[in-house]
Amino acid sequence: MVSTVLPLAVVGLIGFLLFTRGDPVLDAIGTVPVWVILGATTAHVLTLALRTEAWRTVLRAAAGEKAESLDPRDVHAANAGAFLAGTVQGQAALPARIALLRRFGGASAPDVSQIALADAPIVLFEVCAAAVLAAVGSTAVGMIPAWAPWAMLGGAVAVLAALRLLYGRFRNRKIAAGLGVLADPELRNRLAIVVAAFTAMAFLRTWIVVAAFGLPSDPAHVCLVLFTMGAVGLLPLGVGTGPAATVAALGSTSLVTATAAGMVVSSATVLAVLIYAGAVWAWRRLPEPVPA
Repeated sequence: MVSTVLPLAVVGLIGFLLFTRGDPVLDAIGTVPVWVILGATTAHVLTLALRTEAWRTVLRAAAGEKAESLDPRDVHAANAGAFLAGTVQGQAALPARIALLRRFGGASAPDVSQIALADAPIVLFEVCAAAVLAAVGSTAVGMIPAWAPWAMLGGAVAVLAALRLLYGRFRNRKIAAGLGVLADPELRNRLAIVVAAFTAMAFLRTWIVVAAFGLPSDPAHVCLVLFTMGAVGLLPLGVGTGPAATVAALGSTSLVTATAAGMVVSSATVLAVLIYAGAVWAWRRLPEPVPA
């Protein structure tokens, strides 16, 4: 009931805003320079590429030599399809990613059981990054209790430690292979760096848009928007995530402007997914380089 009612309520609110204040929203969007869309789109394309590199890192630890022989173009193409599916329905991204990797990778693709838990380390590292965003964002508004970000960070670290112990206990079972990155210091550090990098790109995209609309663009408010976007993104809102997040975080500043900024964020996100998918699928169709 909650998963149905909440998204409908958010979509209904956005629809009401567009119905009652559609002209001011469109006027606000019309004043945005083209470079804002280009900058936000470029930052999100880099975010998508880095997210795929995070997945490649986990796969390397999960499948070992089998993953090493997997063509990076197949991994990026599979994740591009997942991003397309996730734009419409977030819950469709994971099965699409696995199915496409199995199709594109062929015999080189890891078994489904080997990547069953592959998203868990990435998600937990993202939770750690979100906790930092929440800690910075809490200085902008009083809605986030000061202790909440640190509780979130502590919880994520505790779960990571527990998963590391579970992997040590069940490492010989394929279903635990997706947690292997936690036991490899080099790959674990690489994963942490990549997650920090795509979080920074998401921060840059958000900052470009809110600054262009004259909304509060100091680090605290940008972190607040980004954290809210991550929380709202858990709901099956699709392209409605951007407007819902900006209205929730910055609506008290200017409801119309926050709605317009959120629509630009969503537009840049969709455009970036299309560009990324087109680029990696074209890259995949290129002939393989001949070894020297």
